[in-house]
Amino acid sequence: MSKLTAESGLAGASLHPGSRRSFSRFLRKYGPAYLMLLVPVCFFIVFSLYPIGWALKYVFYYYDGVMPERFTGMANLHRLMEDQIYWSSLWKQALFSLKILIELPLAFVLALFLYSRLRGRNIFRAMFVMPYILPGSTMALVMYILLNPYNGGLNQLLLKLHLIDQPVQFLSGGWTAFASGMVMDAWQNFGINMLFFLVGLTSIPKDVYESADMDGATGWKRMRYISIPMMGRILQMILFLSILGTLKSMGPFLVLTNGGPNNATELTFLYIFHQFFGGEAGSNYGYGATVAVVTALMLVVISAGYFKLTKKMDYQE
Repeated sequence: MSKLTAESGLAGASLHPGSRRSFSRFLRKYGPAYLMLLVPVCFFIVFSLYPIGWALKYVFYYYDGVMPERFTGMANLHRLMEDQIYWSSLWKQALFSLKILIELPLAFVLALFLYSRLRGRNIFRAMFVMPYILPGSTMALVMYILLNPYNGGLNQLLLKLHLIDQPVQFLSGGWTAFASGMVMDAWQNFGINMLFFLVGLTSIPKDVYESADMDGATGWKRMRYISIPMMGRILQMILFLSILGTLKSMGPFLVLTNGGPNNATELTFLYIFHQFFGGEAGSNYGYGATVAVVTALMLVVISAGYFKLTKKMDYQE
């Protein structure tokens, strides 16, 4: 018995140095890669997982940032179900997303225009992308100056053309303020979508177009039967990013109207912002977290439905 024990001990001792050597080789080979992953993983934990856990906790609390937090159970969810401003903001957010029906076709047409052998096309590319590069606050300030009812450029132009008799209060009326925010957001984002379309067009082999020219294909047929089908995956990506970005947008109205007049431009994420950082009723982190969590779940459902639909379309093709 003692002999067997001694032999097993010797075997374990003989394996131990080899195991340490293999572990050392593993560290030398993969250690730098895991070390490089450590920083983004830490950022993900601190800036993603922790805020999600924090928000899930405060769904069941009342906390205004000053007084001690107070457990309220399902009160925030009950309030959300009866909150007409929130449900109205969802409808306005969906209406606001209709701007992509103008933004994406315009970006595609400009991409086709810049894809051609146009002299100075790089200058035009920089001009169209510039609104996207500039901060949203800068773009909103430019838009505010243009729409100023007294000395704004747009009102002055309309008055000189005798299209209006008196200045239009673009940011004081409900539908005009909403339309102004839509125009600003489309103006700021169509440039980056144009670049995405341009990347898709340049990825198509030129010999495909040459073969189409030899077969007598016109410009419209080339776009319908070659460009759009061969850009299918890129088109899906552009549409998804545009929908998701639009559903999360709040910047134009935060600077231009701050949700007014009379909540006419209070989009969903602007409403969440006001709950956290003080609206008419002051800050309420618990209710803001509730609205944020429910809205995030809606976005997850929309994203999953979009991916399922596009996957089904790819399968049918």
